[in-house]
Parts: sequence; structure tokens; C-alpha cells
Amino acid sequence: MTVGRMSVVRNGDRYFTIAVDEFEDSSIKGILFHDRDSEGILFDSLLEMFFNMDRIFDQLGSPKQTVQRRQFSGIEDLSPEIKKSNEKERAGKLATFYVFVQYRYYASWQGNFRWIEGDEKIPFESELDLILSMYGLLSGNEKKEQVNNIITTCHVAIDSYLSGKFTGNYQNIPSEILEQQMKPVDLAKSLGTFMEYELKNDDIPKYGLNYGQLISSDACTFCRRGGKIASFSIKVLFHEHSTWQGIIYWREGRQQQLFRSYKEMLYLIASVAEASAGTPGFRGLLPAGAELALSGS
Repeated sequence: MTVGRMSVVRNGDRYFTIAVDEFEDSSIKGILFHDRDSEGILFDSLLEMFFNMDRIFDQLGSPKQTVQRRQFSGIEDLSPEIKKSNEKERAGKLATFYVFVQYRYYASWQGNFRWIEGDEKIPFESELDLILSMYGLLSGNEKKEQVNNIITTCHVAIDSYLSGKFTGNYQNIPSEILEQQMKPVDLAKSLGTFMEYELKNDDIPKYGLNYGQLISSDACTFCRRGGKIASFSIKVLFHEHSTWQGIIYWREGRQQQLFRSYKEMLYLIASVAEASAGTPGFRGLLPAGAELALSGS
């Protein structure tokens, strides 16, 4: 009889303590603590926080990722610097969250978290749900409800990128509304806020206009200015499982990819931005003629 080995995964492995030490201009900084690691992990953005939690879950094999993360061709997965802290587990200077990720379905997270200072337990059905709830508590505002049954199209131009923060601009393509980020801001929070705001002001049916038409290089000619290191066009097609599904087009690389969650979309953007910001001559590695896209021609 063949006896299979099973790794022992404790329920406690699904918990993280998030000590929030700074919260300014919608940017979050703090330390992650996990029971399997004697040292904390510093994070300077939500994206760094998400990445480090996913990295540890992947190492433990629990909660299991039910789908393989999608990537652009020729772009490696995210590999930001892991910044260790010699501090033992402690409360945050501003707030403390005890996060339990029960499942990683739909390229997203499901679970609940407890706000220690407020003695409040809140469920979340996605990483976007978690962002809206945490930022609502940190800012003293009620949780912003997500918007259903509509889509949006957005252009993202990235001029600089480091540790999940960027400078550049967002543009709502149909309405030509532009939001510039002159100082580094948290990509995960600022993009979600911008797109949720624009969604509330659109009356586009759930399945969208020209539903079968994918984002193409022609669509990007509307966007006059590309980012210094990367540019993307995003079309949200569905709003299921409390997150977004749609298509993202990487302008310089002339590639498009489907995303199944807000987190997967963020990882696709950040992996390109990280490669472009950290690789001298990166644009020389792009497909022939891709540089034309940078000038808006």
C-alpha cells in the first residue's frame, strides 16, 4: 500500500497581524507579523503587504491558490525586496488588524479581519473589499460600498515606481477626466478609489458597450501621453465575487491579458513597472515598433 505524505498546515498559518504605523495621504506603512516567522516584515504600501502575504501562503501551500497567476509574456513575476524587521509582534502605532485569509478563490482572497482597537470583526469577499474596509476604518469614514452592474475603461501612465508606489496619472477614457499623481502614492489604493469613483458616475450596462471588442493598440491612441516607464489601458467587464474582471492592455509591450481580480490586475501592472524601473535599457527589449506608442502616434 502506498502511503502519501501530507504537510501539516495549521489554521493559525492563515492569520497575519498587521501593525499600521503610518497613514498619510492614503498611503499605509507598517509591519506584518506571522506565526511562522520570528521577524516582522516591513511594508510601505498595500501592494507590498499583499505580495508578502501571498508569498508566505505560497510557501506554506495554504490557503491554496486555486488558479495560476497570469503574467505578461517575457515579464517575470513580482520580486520586491523583502524588508525584515527585528521587532517582535506588537500593536500598530495607529491601528492593528488581525487578518484571517480562509480561501484564495478567483485569484483573490476571502476571509475576515478584526480591528483590535475597535473590537470589531469584519468579513471580506475579496482584496478590494478588504482595502475599502481597512481604509474606511483608518480614515474614520464608513466603508465605501462597491458599485455593481457597470464597467469602466481607464488609462494608467506610470512615470516612476518603487515599492508599490508610483507617480504618473490616471485617465477615464470615455469622459477624459484626468487625475495626476505628482508625489508617490499607493498604487493599490489610489487606482481603486479613482476607478470606483468613475464607476459611480457611469450608466454603462453590466456587459458593456461593444462587449466582444477587446482593447487594442488603436484604442490607446486616445491616450495622448504615455508614462515614462509604462502605460496601461484597463477595461472592467464584470463585477463578480466583490472584485473586478476584465482586460488590461500594456501599451509599450503591445500585449493584453485577462485579469480575474483587482489583485491580479495590480500584480500585472506592478510586474511591468518593477521590470521597467529596475532594468536599464528595458525598452530596448520591447517588440519592434513599440516605442511609437510612447509618443501617442
